[in-house]
Amino acid sequence: MNQTTLIERLLSLTHAIEDAVALANWPEAARLTEERSPLLVSLSAEQDPAALEMIRMIQAIDAAVLANAQTTQIELQAEYRSAMARVDAAGQYQQVAQF
Repeated sequence: MNQTTLIERLLSLTHAIEDAVALANWPEAARLTEERSPLLVSLSAEQDPAALEMIRMIQAIDAAVLANAQTTQIELQAEYRSAMARVDAAGQYQQVAQF
């Protein structure tokens, strides 16, 4: 695969990752990232200006996806803690109600 085709494929996969993240389909985003990783490694250092622009787009999308993932992780952790607090409260209620 030549470098132009490779970069176009990388950009396509990156957009697919972005779409999966927008749908909160984290397993699909992870799968696509695993598929993309070996292609990233095969990029050569020398690129023409058009290829460099596509690489910058990939980097920008990756940064946005990472920020989204971090925000989502924080939100999910908060939801988990809240759910666990409700479970504890329900357990305490059951203990008191049995007396």
